[in-house]
Amino acid sequence: MKANFLRYLVLPEEEKQLSTVTDDEQLLDALLQQQYLTVTDWKGEDSPRQIGNFLQARLNVLRPGFQIDIDSVYASMEAEASGFKAGDSVPFLLRSFQALLEEEDFLTVLLDRGNDSYYIGLITDKNKKDLKKQSTPLGKWRALGDLSGEVLYTVYCSCGSMNVWQVKRGELIDEEGDCTNCGKEIFDKKGQTTFKVITEYI
Repeated sequence: MKANFLRYLVLPEEEKQLSTVTDDEQLLDALLQQQYLTVTDWKGEDSPRQIGNFLQARLNVLRPGFQIDIDSVYASMEAEASGFKAGDSVPFLLRSFQALLEEEDFLTVLLDRGNDSYYIGLITDKNKKDLKKQSTPLGKWRALGDLSGEVLYTVYCSCGSMNVWQVKRGELIDEEGDCTNCGKEIFDKKGQTTFKVITEYI
């Protein structure tokens, strides 16, 4: 189990509480259970004010006394929500909170597990480079802003041609889903396909 990244993600006393963990999946479960990380679906928060409450709880540990204005961020989101599409709310919240956090040299980080969930952590800015260098089977550590929120889908058609689509997370390829070489339908009008799809979150 590779857990060197912990020294850049949590405090020494918090790392000690994870010393009994024996494998990577147990470690991820423990990080979530202890609220050193939080995870939410791409469509939106799993519970009201999940991201804001998580960030404030971590700040209470990392820098007691530093408060972020959670109310203003959620008020701004509600004011703009009518123009949101599915998947817009989480990036909006992360960007808005980061604008407040960077004033005190804190940084929101994401554990990219190659799926469409957001695994969110909070670190001091000075730990950014070291955390991103750490390798773990759990995924890649990225700073907020390193990910575009889009997905690359690569499909090799039966004619041998490689086809690539770049879309937002959660967006279906229900138009222009044909092979660019032979014209064969790869994605149908419902965004479904029988071809093998290589997915990369970018």
